[in-house]
Amino acid sequence: MKSMQYVGAVSAAALLTATLIAGCGGGGGSTLPGPGPQPSPSVAPVPSPVLQATEMQVATGGTFGTGFTYLPANAENIVFTCGCFPEAGTSVTNASGAFSVTSPAIPTPAGSPYVMVAGRNYVVVAEPPSGAGPQTWTLMFEGHGAATTLALGDSGSVLSSAATSDVFTTAAALYVYKRSSQCPPSGCNTAFDDWNFNTVQTWVQHLDTAPNFAETTLLNDIASQSAGNTSLFPAAPLWNPSQPLNPTINADLNAVTGSEPAVPTPCPGGPSGCTGAPTP
Repeated sequence: MKSMQYVGAVSAAALLTATLIAGCGGGGGSTLPGPGPQPSPSVAPVPSPVLQATEMQVATGGTFGTGFTYLPANAENIVFTCGCFPEAGTSVTNASGAFSVTSPAIPTPAGSPYVMVAGRNYVVVAEPPSGAGPQTWTLMFEGHGAATTLALGDSGSVLSSAATSDVFTTAAALYVYKRSSQCPPSGCNTAFDDWNFNTVQTWVQHLDTAPNFAETTLLNDIASQSAGNTSLFPAAPLWNPSQPLNPTINADLNAVTGSEPAVPTPCPGGPSGCTGAPTP
């Protein structure tokens, strides 16, 4: 590995309504129980969706050739979104760059609680309250609970409970963000869900071992721009139109697009075309 690692990503009100309706299913006839005491049904607890990381870490310098250096994203804001509605969920990192947030999360901008949905991809960003830098990004796949929620890793996906972010996860998450068709204010069904998490993960491993010239330029610029306390956003998200932008990163992402077969593309036909994706 070329990096120095430390041990140790919106659902609209309509979607929430649809989820509640789907949970109220009916069925055919049944036989009523007879008189007398009846055994209490045993109902297994259903875990709530959760996003978490052991350490979100920001790059402080370095290059792919020399290795990247990092510090924990200390007391930075966490914003995460599926890109499907102009709202994001929020959390805060501790001094070690760790965070954990359970659905529903506090939203930004203020409004209805942000409901996390199993089976979605979430872009996760750690940034200071100003929205500038340093920033660090990653992509997570939401499971029904912590045991099936995944995060990107340099050598393979990991449970989000053991996740760390770095230049490589940041590059992949930035690319998914840049190349996705984020939804209009009215919302939509998918955005970042159009990508197969496992395919993006494979690209992270490629970035860590054998990036091409365009990819190497992106990695090095992420480190230098982060070290310069600059935002990495290539374009403003709908949930924060005033987000500071980075034209250098935007140009780098354009150059990476289609630069080699390893660079991922959205699933044909949307999420239903994502074969071999994780199971929530």
